[in-house]
Amino acid sequence: MKKQLSLISVFLVFLAMGFGDAANQLVSVVKDAFQVSSFTASFVAFCGMIMFGVLSVPTGVWQSKIGKKKMLTIGLCLFLLGALLPILAFNFPIILLAVLLMGAGATILQVSGNPLIRDVSDEGKFSSMLSFAQSLKAIGTLSTSLIIALVGVSLVNHAWFNPIVNGEPIYTGFRILFPIFAVLLLITLVMVIAFVPSNVSKSDEKPTTVGNCIRALGNPFILMMFLAIFFYCGAEASMFNMIPRIFGESVNTVGNIVLIASLFVGRFLGGVILRNMSAKKFLGVTVAISILGNLLMFVPDNAFLSWTGIALVGFGFANIFPLVFSICVDHKPEMSNEISGLMMTAIVGAAFVPLLTGAMADVAVRLAFIVPLACLCYLCFVTARVSKNVE
Repeated sequence: MKKQLSLISVFLVFLAMGFGDAANQLVSVVKDAFQVSSFTASFVAFCGMIMFGVLSVPTGVWQSKIGKKKMLTIGLCLFLLGALLPILAFNFPIILLAVLLMGAGATILQVSGNPLIRDVSDEGKFSSMLSFAQSLKAIGTLSTSLIIALVGVSLVNHAWFNPIVNGEPIYTGFRILFPIFAVLLLITLVMVIAFVPSNVSKSDEKPTTVGNCIRALGNPFILMMFLAIFFYCGAEASMFNMIPRIFGESVNTVGNIVLIASLFVGRFLGGVILRNMSAKKFLGVTVAISILGNLLMFVPDNAFLSWTGIALVGFGFANIFPLVFSICVDHKPEMSNEISGLMMTAIVGAAFVPLLTGAMADVAVRLAFIVPLACLCYLCFVTARVSKNVE
């Protein structure tokens, strides 16, 4: 029974990881609520994702000293603090600080949660348990848009959702996210403290150091793949930021729901397809689908093509991260620890690239899709290179 409760506790951690993706989905609603420019609103995503660049490798090093359970506890506490801030006060700077703390917590959970699944799983069931845990993360991500679209809209006229900012009321139904996050994070924190055993919290692997990761970037192939993750994450975050902008307010968050659902389905299908297709060939297919979907986003006044483009982008983006990661590790298996740290750090692309996307959107919304398209063009270059087995 104790082992089952341990596993449930770690599964709740993965669900919480999905809440960390809220930063990308808040950009459009924060822009509308606080009447800021697209560039300014993009700093919400920046604050959420910058911590992956700052904390990923240090978390791995620190974790090897204090253990995974303590790191999970620290991550959950930071995440919970971030979720509590908008409950107590509500303005644009508070949202930025809250998302920054939530991003820090999500980074720690991501680094610590994946290896901990192995510690609490029965022998031989690690892969299946990790797959299920990743599905829960996707559910956490999807729930953010669903809460905004369904619950937030129905409560928007309640006084708590109409705070006065600069003498004017702002309508912020998405504020309901934060108490929901806080309750679930508190439950998860209590479960982790009570049921995750401390005797499996120490890593038995040689820790990855910051110096080793920096030296690994001196390898041209690893650097190329690091940039592939950087630009992919930037392209995905840009899509989350901009897709709601091309529809009217009535379907403001539905576009992101379709994108997340497509990502979920694409990941499931990817596992089936990879049984009969090599990772390098499948990377080419996924990048091609992503580019096609991105191109459809440029077509104005055509809802069918826009929805089709969103679905294709989701299907294409679904497997790019694991494909790039696995191809890089297979190419340099002796550097797997360094590659893992670097790939987590490269998620910081989701902080920087959307700033450029937001600046372009202030000129014209459809024009902003040039930025993720440029990122995908780099992935075309990477696909061509890996197909030739470059060093």
